[in-house]
Amino acid sequence: MVSLATRLFSDDQLDQLRSYPDIGKDDLIRYFTLTGADVAFVDPGRGRGPGDRLGLAVQVCTLPWLGFVPGAVTAAPTVPVTRLAERLAIDSAELQGDGRR
Repeated sequence: MVSLATRLFSDDQLDQLRSYPDIGKDDLIRYFTLTGADVAFVDPGRGRGPGDRLGLAVQVCTLPWLGFVPGAVTAAPTVPVTRLAERLAIDSAELQGDGRR
């Protein structure tokens, strides 16, 4: 059975939707700067571990940047992940644990 997505998009377009593009300095600053409200939203008090918090922060920042969140959050570019990890005082390697229980 062919899914609707594969009928609408070419393989190249699907690959592009599933991955992260390169990010420039202006977009990095504009989209990957967490506000106080963003930090509160990914607060560990809500039962989230470090990997989940960082993964959620990546998603919160990626959505306005791209208009969607690629399927593999763990494949986000290193520079924005490091920026978010520093803001949240989390080791950027924790992203690899995003979504695991």
